[in-house]
Amino acid sequence: MGVIAELTKTAKSQIGNNATKYRKWYYQRTTDYYGVHWCAIFVSWLFAQVGGIDKYVVKTDGAGCFAREGNGKYGKWYSRTATTPKEGDIITFRWGGNYTDIYHSDHVGYVYNVDGGYVYTIEGNTDSNNPDYSLVSCKCYQLNNTAINGYFRPYYQNTETGDNAMEIQKGDRNEFVLAYKALLRQAQTLGIISVKVDTSNSFGDGTYKATVEIQKKYHLDVDGIAGVQTITALRNAIEDKTKDVRKAVITDIIEALRKEVAV
Repeated sequence: MGVIAELTKTAKSQIGNNATKYRKWYYQRTTDYYGVHWCAIFVSWLFAQVGGIDKYVVKTDGAGCFAREGNGKYGKWYSRTATTPKEGDIITFRWGGNYTDIYHSDHVGYVYNVDGGYVYTIEGNTDSNNPDYSLVSCKCYQLNNTAINGYFRPYYQNTETGDNAMEIQKGDRNEFVLAYKALLRQAQTLGIISVKVDTSNSFGDGTYKATVEIQKKYHLDVDGIAGVQTITALRNAIEDKTKDVRKAVITDIIEALRKEVAV
């Protein structure tokens, strides 16, 4: 089971629990921290169950800290209008008022599904007026709900399969990068992209620029990260272009044979 699937399974298994378990885990006390809001504590606990603290997220009791302390280090932050959320994202909310920075949030939860214009979440402390009696609950929001501040998407690279396949990005150095760059070089040879990349297994500036070129050309989220959509678009473009080249070669051969017969 992949990391995201394990997170979702674990989050669902916690539905109906109150704050006690998570606050005791976070504060390492035998007694509960009564009155303390615990939405971020729940998310921290959830990621701890898959060994994800300081790998995918920071351990925190602040709703805005996952993005503020993790952006560019453990994942990437997206505003509500900058992306379509995915399973495995951390969703943050603002209820109104003045804020100190773009990450500052009033509430946070875990995204377990996105479908038909709605995002489905599992959250702790869902009744902020009564944190001691609030439970872990499922929630559903329209994607255009203005209370959504944004999404923090952890770097789940090299851990997932299927729809949640890994994302490779600038700074990575492994065999997956090498395979991806082979596709990029093929695309450059076919005239699909103009940026050239080398033959190393390192995701550097050239690979980043080539990735952005693909994302812009095929109207994807432009983040310079090679995920499922980017790699699929690249493969499809290569396949289509290869078919066109083969068809052109066959046409040229047939025309040459016709000229030879005519002579």
